Amino acid sequence: MMPEKLNAGPKPQKRGEELKIIKFMLTHLMYGGVGSVVFGVLVLYFDIGGIWTLASASRDTLIFIFLLFFGMFITFGGISMGAGVMMLGGFSDNDDYDDERRYNHKDDGAN
Repeated sequence: MMPEKLNAGPKPQKRGEELKIIKFMLTHLMYGGVGSVVFGVLVLYFDIGGIWTLASASRDTLIFIFLLFFGMFITFGGISMGAGVMMLGGFSDNDDYDDERRYNHKDDGAN
């Protein structure tokens, strides 16, 4: 007979939890993508740093514009996803800490 393993791994997740996580990440990626497009259009429209002048004078204007927007999409999308993930644990972390202090407090008289 083999002894049974107690707590031998993570709890099985409900079906569809992975899809919720993927949807959450893609939603935040989309928010960052929209922000990057708005920011990129404004930079080009107001010709900040002469960037539109330089791009339009080049023979590779389309490649320049693609690389500009691709870089901004990666940056803004990553920032948006990172911010979304970091804001997930705000309430639960504090609640666990408060519960631990409130219900598992051992009064040692050192108040």
